[in-house]
Amino acid sequence: MAAEEEQKEAEPKPKSKKMLIIIILAVVLLGGVGAGAYFKFMKASGDAPEEKKPEEISFYEMDTLMVNLADQGGKRFLKASIKFKLNSTAVGEECKAHTFQIKDLVLMLLSSKESEEIFSKEDKIQLKKQILEAVNQVLTKGEVLDVYFTDFLIQ
Repeated sequence: MAAEEEQKEAEPKPKSKKMLIIIILAVVLLGGVGAGAYFKFMKASGDAPEEKKPEEISFYEMDTLMVNLADQGGKRFLKASIKFKLNSTAVGEECKAHTFQIKDLVLMLLSSKESEEIFSKEDKIQLKKQILEAVNQVLTKGEVLDVYFTDFLIQ
């Protein structure tokens, strides 16, 4: 009799291990299906964060410019180096192709200023905006996002 009881106790244990494995697999499978459905629903509803395309920023640097300022007597001059932040590499190629137009626009703008008009920080910020607007009128493939003075000397 003791041998029969040991056999009965031994039999359920292998079944319980099989049952435990089946239950674990079912839980994992249901969890995977539930997670997939959740992410599909989130993407369909628009709540999931969308992947952003990295901005295609590029830069274009002009040669150093030297212009006479519009001061009385014409004795003051400005030496400036300018770098443009562009919204795409295609705009950089367009800037290279239209260097003469961009340089002409900037030279005309700078030479129309008196030293007092571009001396303070606020004046330089205003000048940057004017350059940005003027250059963007020439460009067709994109735009200038920002203007940087890498050298600015009034003599």
